[in-house]
Amino acid sequence: QATDTHRRVAKMLRASRLAAVAGGGAAACSALALSQRDDHAQTRLASTERLLHQPPRKRIAIYGGSFNPITNAHLNVAAEIMHSKLADEVWITPCGVRPDKPSLKTSMIHRLVMCHLAVDTTFGSRFGVKVCDCEADKPRAMPSIVLMRQLAEKYPEADFVFACGSDQISEVRSWPAEAEPGFWDAVGDPGETFFSETHFLLIDRPGASIDGLEMPPNTQFVADALKARGSTMIETELSSTEVRKRVTPPDDEVRFGLRNAESSRERAWYDEAEGLVPPSVLGHIVRYGLYAHGHGAEGVDDEAT
Repeated sequence: QATDTHRRVAKMLRASRLAAVAGGGAAACSALALSQRDDHAQTRLASTERLLHQPPRKRIAIYGGSFNPITNAHLNVAAEIMHSKLADEVWITPCGVRPDKPSLKTSMIHRLVMCHLAVDTTFGSRFGVKVCDCEADKPRAMPSIVLMRQLAEKYPEADFVFACGSDQISEVRSWPAEAEPGFWDAVGDPGETFFSETHFLLIDRPGASIDGLEMPPNTQFVADALKARGSTMIETELSSTEVRKRVTPPDDEVRFGLRNAESSRERAWYDEAEGLVPPSVLGHIVRYGLYAHGHGAEGVDDEAT
């Protein structure tokens, strides 16, 4: 309604201007000045309307890792980032092939599928935790600075922040970013650049101390944001390494019992991982024999996630 009224006034002013011009002299100059002020007002009104109708920028936290496999602890971290209100969405981003970590033998596809299964069966469809597959078609894991820059370029309407454990901050400045021909260029002084230009969301790790460490200039702590809202961050001390150990078929009779004895029918070899990963993820591990010796195995990855 305000816009329609403004347009009617503008029309009247233009008519007055034409009449004044027809009369000549000072009246014409006055009408011209009124018209110019009217045009300026229209421009300001249009600019204000665009701002009012422009959606707020979405803030997306990139939560990367091997996720080999994704565990309930990973899901807990993603959920707490959402609860902290420091991000509108959390994108769980499994890394690609790691030539520097030959022990990471589980394929990107299996790890990506397990992430999707975990998210889809743990969170409601409107909760902002998602899975990002941006590294699935890359020949190797993307350097973090390259990943963040490419996402920012692909989604200019969003602001991206990097979520990681507080214990990783001491290592960030040494992270490399070598070129991958045909996919990305090398970045000069990558660690220092990543440290200074990235906004970090830090997750406190049980037992990890950051006393005396220099923090990046743009840093927020998830636990502090939750505390400000009257909540306490829920922490789970659980690693992917522990899950892999528990789903490896047993050879130790003391720990697991006789596999071929009658007692073996009372339990499955993967029972000790129940409750540590979503049932859908455990089902995928069992179905495809991941982490198993001699059971369609891809080998055991000794890298902690």
